[in-house]
Amino acid sequence: MSALPPKMRVLAAVVLTAFAAAASTCAAAGANKPLLVENLPASAEAKDFIRAGCNETCIRRPDAARACYELLLPYAASINSSYNRASLAITTVMVSKLTDLAKDLRSFGEAGKLEGCIRMLDETVAGARDQVLPALDRIGAIADDKLKAKDSGFLLVWSWFVGVDNNFVKCWDGGLKRIMDRVPSSIVADHSEYAAAAIIFRPRLKWAPQSPDGENP
Repeated sequence: MSALPPKMRVLAAVVLTAFAAAASTCAAAGANKPLLVENLPASAEAKDFIRAGCNETCIRRPDAARACYELLLPYAASINSSYNRASLAITTVMVSKLTDLAKDLRSFGEAGKLEGCIRMLDETVAGARDQVLPALDRIGAIADDKLKAKDSGFLLVWSWFVGVDNNFVKCWDGGLKRIMDRVPSSIVADHSEYAAAAIIFRPRLKWAPQSPDGENP
């Protein structure tokens, strides 16, 4: 087979370069595509998965189960019946609601008495954005049955949620519960935190994650 003439070789090189650039752009776009997108058309199965999951994980609190479903419903299509993505979605929502609560508490008349709660909320949001959400974003790209019980990212998330759950209960009992009628965002934040912890702590289908002390909750 004869070699291509010089002009044809140049043209071929240009075409190949263009295709390579286009492929690289598409790959980058795919890599940067967010796992969670709100309000995409969702199937009945995707919605049922969220309803069943929220009812099961929040079985002790029907109010939190209803709120869990309402908070996750906009992400039903993105979750697509994945516990891992449900964990990412509910934690993302929780961080947003805790941010709103911290803002409202700062403008509340008794903010001084709730200084400890405000500080806890700020630390929780910062920790989530710096470490927890990136870890859950990686986990969300893994199939549920492929996530290992000792995955370092999941253990980090687990340990973080243990602390957040304990601190939020103390904050709630220490003052938030008393003012919830006057600060509606506290109720939404409570529901989102409870639902997030319940979903994170839920044993997966093929294994039960261990808590830091080696025992399941």
